[in-house]
Amino acid sequence: MISESEMDELRSALLIGVTTGVGSQVLTFENGVSVLIQCPFKCGSEGSEKWGHGEEVETASLIFVFLNHRVESAYLADGESLVLEFEEDGSLIVVPEPNGFESYVLTTRFGITPVSVV
Repeated sequence: MISESEMDELRSALLIGVTTGVGSQVLTFENGVSVLIQCPFKCGSEGSEKWGHGEEVETASLIFVFLNHRVESAYLADGESLVLEFEEDGSLIVVPEPNGFESYVLTTRFGITPVSVV
């Protein structure tokens, strides 16, 4: 379970990198926080949302619009979906798959928190 202290690490953090590879995409923030994504994610704003998947390299370009932008708000929707709202650029919502496997992993100075849904 992701704690409020871990969510605070994401708030006001600048996204400085997106690493793509076979099987996952990793968001890197200027404060050392990272989010490894291996599940579906939704990017955009009302009316212009696009879906991608952490295991599909070609969908990484959806995240690139958020590079060098700050997270204004970070929270968990429905207790499991990670929502990152970026300045005026819209949001990134990481939606875990209910298959029991790790969907995404949040790494902060407080430790490593894998998220899976059964």
